[in-house]
Amino acid sequence: MKALTMTAGAVIACMIAGCASKPPNELKNARAAYHDASQAPGANMAQTDIYDAKKSLDRAELAFTEDGDAEETRDLAYVAERKAVIAKARASTAVAMQQKQIAMQDAQQWREQQATAMRQQLGQTKEQLEKSQQQLESERQARVAAEQRTSDALTRIKGMTAKQDPRGLVLTLSGSVLFATGKSELMAGAQKRLDDVVNALKEDPRSITIVGHTDSVGSDEKNMQLSQKRADAVRAYLTTHGLPENRVTSEGVGETQPMADNKTAEGRANNRRVEIILTATPGGGSQQPMPGGAPQQKP
Repeated sequence: MKALTMTAGAVIACMIAGCASKPPNELKNARAAYHDASQAPGANMAQTDIYDAKKSLDRAELAFTEDGDAEETRDLAYVAERKAVIAKARASTAVAMQQKQIAMQDAQQWREQQATAMRQQLGQTKEQLEKSQQQLESERQARVAAEQRTSDALTRIKGMTAKQDPRGLVLTLSGSVLFATGKSELMAGAQKRLDDVVNALKEDPRSITIVGHTDSVGSDEKNMQLSQKRADAVRAYLTTHGLPENRVTSEGVGETQPMADNKTAEGRANNRRVEIILTATPGGGSQQPMPGGAPQQKP
């Protein structure tokens, strides 16, 4: 009886020892792999693979419960581990694809925003350009109208001729109308003509250059001084009667630019003149060289 009791105890001890045997490494690896897969980012997007891995792990666990560290247990555990690894990989792939899709959507949204901003900018630029063109056209029309009014007013001034040349609009007044022979003081009759010039040029934006000329009678030095004094006298009158000083300059060229032959009285009379030049560039000074031939020899 005592021997039988000892045998039964040994059997029970063996059964307990069998049930409490350590799981094989394959099963441990399968458990860890499944845990990683089920907790991995994107596991919810690979639920089918996670579930398949769980069923394989359950079969391995059952085999271990029934047979312990048997070959079948290890085989089932290995299969469960591989399925868990695959499930985790597919979860990672799903996450990557989702992130890529989000990035593509963000990129598309950014491109659309950039395109919208570009269209808006182009629209604003076009609108500004149209306004600038309209403004330029309005300014051009106003300038043309002002110049036309100037031309109309100038044609009514007696004793003055007007012509266009590379320097701009050149208004010519005979020296005999403005000054006594050899003098630089304006005569009384000249002031009325210069008043008309002031009224005609008040609205014209172009810069003005007064150029004094003489005939060939007298020395070069004397003629140069006389022409400068006459140009200065005309400039002083114009600026003190309404034209801005910064618009009007003066210079004397003496006898260096004759327009007629100094050998005749008529030619000398034509050469004794004052030119009022409206420069071709509005607001600018007289930048272009004065036309005319080289100084002529005295007869």
